[in-house]
Amino acid sequence: MNQHTPRGFTLIEVMITVAIIGILAAIAYPSYTRYVERTQVSDGKVALSEAAQRLERCYTSTLTYADCDIAAESPEGFYTLAVEADASSYTLTATGADGRVAAEGAECHSLTLDHQGTRSPEACW
Repeated sequence: MNQHTPRGFTLIEVMITVAIIGILAAIAYPSYTRYVERTQVSDGKVALSEAAQRLERCYTSTLTYADCDIAAESPEGFYTLAVEADASSYTLTATGADGRVAAEGAECHSLTLDHQGTRSPEACW
């Protein structure tokens, strides 16, 4: 007699596998998005630090912050940079690019650094 051995998976086995994958994805995805956001915020902090160093070097040679040039965006492009400078002070602002860094209103959407080293918002630094 020929015995037929079943091959493949039952519907219950497939459903259990899909449920396990769904649970793992529900746990992993929020962690991943927080990691990506922290990486993007780091890009903004690097951009502000580099711009501040460039302004300080410029001030050393010209004795004014007003005529110094800085990059318009962060190294990875997650933030755009703006500078408000006069002869003796500056304020650098990094604003998150649309669709990349957390939406406007989020805590680290806009980062600032001034000539005294004051950073805000404090929680992002």
